[in-house]
Amino acid sequence: MALSMQDIKPEEIEALKKQSQAAFDAEIQRREDVVSAKPALQEVLHQKVHPQTLCGCGCQQNICGYFNFEGCGCGCSPHTETVQINSSLANIGPNAPQQGPLVRFIGQATGTGTNLDISNVYLQGTVPDAENLIGIQLSLQLSINQGALSLSIFEGNRLLAVLVHPAQYHADINGQFYGSGFGVFQQA
Repeated sequence: MALSMQDIKPEEIEALKKQSQAAFDAEIQRREDVVSAKPALQEVLHQKVHPQTLCGCGCQQNICGYFNFEGCGCGCSPHTETVQINSSLANIGPNAPQQGPLVRFIGQATGTGTNLDISNVYLQGTVPDAENLIGIQLSLQLSINQGALSLSIFEGNRLLAVLVHPAQYHADINGQFYGSGFGVFQQA
């Protein structure tokens, strides 16, 4: 099935912006809770507001695309696994997904989970100056559980975005996984 960015309706884009911001805020709160428990981390992880950009101007842009997640393990019970992550089609920029530079994402995460094979799940997140992320190695955290998937993207210790999916993809997301790794957006 050939998927297109145009398959995502404008009202879904707006709903995903809000969902992504809520996921971003929840991740910031989780990180602040960790900092409260370990004061020595305060300087490293403290972050109360949406981060400024790599260039400092703070323009909000979208990362939108169809992502694939493939584990290399076997079996159903949780075990250490490396998940390969790539995007088959993605847009990045202020007008994504309608237009913007086409990119591909290539990365991997290592953690604990079940064997995964999730294809063509649309993810979207809001990030400052997304175009400046092209070609930069980014840290990531991948969380998959009970039909929900989120991909958090970091520059060093600074959270940049949390990519989330529309409700219609819940049935396509099976298995469990939590881990971290690295990835990069490359010009397509």
